[in-house]
Amino acid sequence: MPTLVIHGVDDVLVPVENGRLVAEAVPDARLIEIDGMGHDLPKRVWPQVLDAIVEVAGAPLKGR
Repeated sequence: MPTLVIHGVDDVLVPVENGRLVAEAVPDARLIEIDGMGHDLPKRVWPQVLDAIVEVAGAPLKGR
């Protein structure tokens, strides 16, 4: 299943390393680390996140 992990580099609630571990644990997951972002999704990153969602959602499923 296409998977996108989005994580703020400056997240003080959940360390960015946890996002990396999740991405490593899910086969073929894509990880986006966003500098200056904490445990939120500020409007300034919406275009970057939306582009990544569209890319991952449009990727062919492996094994099909």
